[in-house]
Amino acid sequence: MKNRYLILFSALFIASTAISRAQSVDSILGMGQEILQKERIFSVKGIGMAFPIGGVSDVLRPRFSSSIGLQILAKNRKHFLYPSLDYLNYKYDQINLESDYDYKTRNANATFYMGSIAYGYMKNIKKFRIFGSAGVGAGILNEPRSRIDVQAGEVNYSNKSSLSGIIKLNTGLDYGARRFKFFAELSYMQNTRKIQGHNLQTFAVNVGTKTNLFRLARSIDGIRKK
Repeated sequence: MKNRYLILFSALFIASTAISRAQSVDSILGMGQEILQKERIFSVKGIGMAFPIGGVSDVLRPRFSSSIGLQILAKNRKHFLYPSLDYLNYKYDQINLESDYDYKTRNANATFYMGSIAYGYMKNIKKFRIFGSAGVGAGILNEPRSRIDVQAGEVNYSNKSSLSGIIKLNTGLDYGARRFKFFAELSYMQNTRKIQGHNLQTFAVNVGTKTNLFRLARSIDGIRKK
């Protein structure tokens, strides 16, 4: 008899947990749908260049950078959250010989992936909007390394990967209609990790577009009805 009560209690607990989770998911979807319907979420896509600042410029030469993210407006539409992912690509010249390697790597390619979330404020001037934001995040730094196998006549390349925290400051200007805008952006990024003994600081210039995601509200409505 006790076993039956235990099974019944377990089944009720699992069912209630499943229902509460379903309600939580539905409430989250409902909140997202409401924000989308009010046209407060924009997808952000940009491309440009990120210039190294200071001594690290002896190691890195800018090639190109790109960014994707979301601009999520508050109810008064002046404040916003800005989660983003940046991709930075550089020509890389190693200046310090490391004990694990016999040669320096030069004329190679370095790639950095940076994720951040920022809080910002914007000022509307007719169809123009001036914005600024500040945030924190983390990223992966991939530095190239090489080994030479003289007997085999081969050069073997690999990446030295490391994690870095970041502080990011943005400012810029966008122009356009309510649902589609062009933007130009300047951003400063300070990393906690050093490159070849130098502080990693970058100053990026990006241009791109912001597109409102209001149409996704219909898709979410379809999911909630299933």
